[in-house]
Amino acid sequence: MLTVKTKLDHSIISGIGLFAMEDIVEGQIVWKNNAGSELIISQKEYDQLSDYMKSIYQHSGYLDKVDQQWKLPLDNARFMNHASKPNTLQNADGDYVAVKRIWIDEEITCNYHEFDEVIGKSIGE
Repeated sequence: MLTVKTKLDHSIISGIGLFAMEDIVEGQIVWKNNAGSELIISQKEYDQLSDYMKSIYQHSGYLDKVDQQWKLPLDNARFMNHASKPNTLQNADGDYVAVKRIWIDEEITCNYHEFDEVIGKSIGE
């Protein structure tokens, strides 16, 4: 779940992105690993979804590398775009922490390779 104030805005990375509405200091948790903030389904449940619902999970969710479950964030974290040099990184607890100061109106990014089994491979970095 997001732990900082954010907004959605136009992104040069990919259409819509997640932007800071407050200054975020280096080391501050931006997103906290909390199962209650995501819709979580098994691969079997995913396989039974309509093509349309699968496309939503593929675009806004991810197949978790660790537990092989599909996860769809319920907050605006689903709009966090990929960057090969992101301003957040995953810590040992699975939380996302700012690796540098993130200024108001700066886009908040992460590296999909850290957590996504499918999309991480498809972006080819």
